[in-house]
Amino acid sequence: MRDAERLIEQQYAMLLRRDVARLPDLYAPEAFYAMPGVTVRPIELPALLRTWTGAFGDLRVDPLGVVRTAGGAAMELRLTGTHTGTLHSPFGTVAPTGQLVSWEVADVVRARRGRIVSWRSYFDWGQMLDALGVQLEGLSRATQHDSLALPV
Repeated sequence: MRDAERLIEQQYAMLLRRDVARLPDLYAPEAFYAMPGVTVRPIELPALLRTWTGAFGDLRVDPLGVVRTAGGAAMELRLTGTHTGTLHSPFGTVAPTGQLVSWEVADVVRARRGRIVSWRSYFDWGQMLDALGVQLEGLSRATQHDSLALPV
């Protein structure tokens, strides 16, 4: 569906412009955004994405491919950025490392009537945190999940 692909492109363009306050306008009221370790309502999305732009001030997005479905689209991307700010993760906070890292993301987006109804972002936290030099041994999944604290 072209709507979903267009909405994915709009959301990433807004993220790169740091214009995240208006992101909820792209979503239906009952929609959600999910990534490993956290699910938020559209009104909470700007705070979540500010943690990413704060952690990676020079964040870049490189689309790798898209697959259209009857009710949406799946897009594969490579995100690249220098870790210059605090990163909030399900594994706790990570102080800036100065490392340039890249990680791949698959976003599966469903749209209806020109608005996002669900956005699921899939990526490997372990691979990304390993690139930052963060060791995850010894953390329980419950501890990992409960430690995601997003600034408002």
